[in-house]
Amino acid sequence: MEYKKLLIQQQTVSGNTYTDVGDVVDTQASYSVVCQEFPFKRLPEIKELAKRDWYDENGDDVYIPTDGLKFKAYDIDVTFLYVGSQAQMYDDIKGFVSFLYGRNAGGSPILAVYDLYTKTGRRGIYVSNVDNELYEYDDKNPEVIAQFKVKFHVTDPITDITLTDE
Repeated sequence: MEYKKLLIQQQTVSGNTYTDVGDVVDTQASYSVVCQEFPFKRLPEIKELAKRDWYDENGDDVYIPTDGLKFKAYDIDVTFLYVGSQAQMYDDIKGFVSFLYGRNAGGSPILAVYDLYTKTGRRGIYVSNVDNELYEYDDKNPEVIAQFKVKFHVTDPITDITLTDE
């Protein structure tokens, strides 16, 4: 079975400037990990607008920025599948999780992620939590050995990015 690529680039950030760290990583080629579900939000929830409630007037006096509405950062629960060999599973998943946390040599915990299946990419992402439960597959797909979940925090909810592994 051919899977769509999930590409990840480690980055550093200073203010609004993002700098790439290392190469773009194809998670399947590097760690035998593919993405089952990465439910990016097209446009997340808007931030609370500044307003005043005048007692002698109806409704609210709301300030709407001239450059448009601002959006909240959000958390996203992502499901990954391990499609390698059982003999390599521990090392591959351990390496993948270390990469996500930026604990690889010269790494960074800030990520840019691009999903070729949904053709969606975001930057300013970091890991909030890696679920300790690992579900083993036996009956659904003979190529899939395990499933695990990672919670990410998306700090830049609107900037679209595209990554390539060329």
